[in-house]
Amino acid sequence: MSKTKAEELKELGNAAIRNGNALEAMIHYTHAIKYDPQNHLLYSNRSLAFLKSQQYYYALDDAHQAIRLQPNWPKGFYRKGEVEYEVGKYSDALMSYKKAMILDPSDAKLKDAVDKTNREISKEKKTEARQPLMFGGIGVLVGVLLVLADLYVADQPSLSNPIVQVLIIVVFGALGFGSAKIYRFLVKSQRASLLERPVDLLDEMNPSDNSDPSETNDTSSEKTSQEPSTRKGKAAAYQRYRKGKS
Repeated sequence: MSKTKAEELKELGNAAIRNGNALEAMIHYTHAIKYDPQNHLLYSNRSLAFLKSQQYYYALDDAHQAIRLQPNWPKGFYRKGEVEYEVGKYSDALMSYKKAMILDPSDAKLKDAVDKTNREISKEKKTEARQPLMFGGIGVLVGVLLVLADLYVADQPSLSNPIVQVLIIVVFGALGFGSAKIYRFLVKSQRASLLERPVDLLDEMNPSDNSDPSETNDTSSEKTSQEPSTRKGKAAAYQRYRKGKS
């Protein structure tokens, strides 16, 4: 009976995905997992729903759950690779896709995913090599223009010393080069942050298990009366998700 109910909920989730409603699909899959918590297909499908909702941490977590439940199923690794690709972790995505290909070498979609990821890795390498030179060149150009402006536009040039002129140009070139390095670092940090666990606001809002029950009821009723209806809806959906994972 439980598995039949889980199958019905899974179909509802699949229909929601086809209609572009990832949040609704997420709720259906979470309900289904409550009835059939060892079903790897449900975690895989919910991983897709989370991915479409840009909830990358949970999408990756569900992909890991699918792999844990069915380690020889290639689609679990494919789901993991899709999340990693989406957040720009192309090397990790390539490894996941290749693991999936080992399990199913005949899947053309996996080959396309590997080719797509290799192109992104190649593009990233070219960008990392060219960007510092480009930024450095822009810095040198700015330095040259500054020196020329001082010599030919200013009433009393202050950069007439050739050594100072060269130093100004070198400093601006170095600033441009350094800016490119900092920019690449920030891009990688931002990508990594996409897979960090989000703050669990519900845990912050809910009292601990050791608190006084009467105090809990008073606090809960007071907070509930102040919450807008949209927050209640999101809280209910997320609670369903958390129950499905337990």
